[in-house]
Amino acid sequence: MIRFVRRPAFPGETNHELVWPLVFISFNIFAFIFFTLGGTSLGCLFFNFTGIPCLGCGATRCARELSHLDFWSAFKYNPGVFTLYLMGFIWTIYSAVFWLRRDHLRLRLSLNENNRSVLLKILFLALFVHWLWQCYYLRNK
Repeated sequence: MIRFVRRPAFPGETNHELVWPLVFISFNIFAFIFFTLGGTSLGCLFFNFTGIPCLGCGATRCARELSHLDFWSAFKYNPGVFTLYLMGFIWTIYSAVFWLRRDHLRLRLSLNENNRSVLLKILFLALFVHWLWQCYYLRNK
């Protein structure tokens, strides 16, 4: 069964409730400043050589649209990056609540070996569907 559990931190465990929100917030500040100053990317080398979009193609355009709060366009450019951004936002909110409550129990995903295999298959299927979308949308854009 795939479930969330609350447990205390193990000795020496990385403090994910501190590290990832700081990375997320720092990236957003950098992206906002970068796109406000008119920054652009060099383009995708994989796409330039093969003509086939990679999984990251459209990520810069997605980030630019997110910095302008145009969520639908951001999703269309790169649903994977948009989903990661949404997960980062949710994790940051959780972490803020975690620190404000001064909770000592951390929220973690608990999987057994069978469920881990199922989750990996779902992840690979999602990546494949994402890549098909990239091939369709970015080549017709």
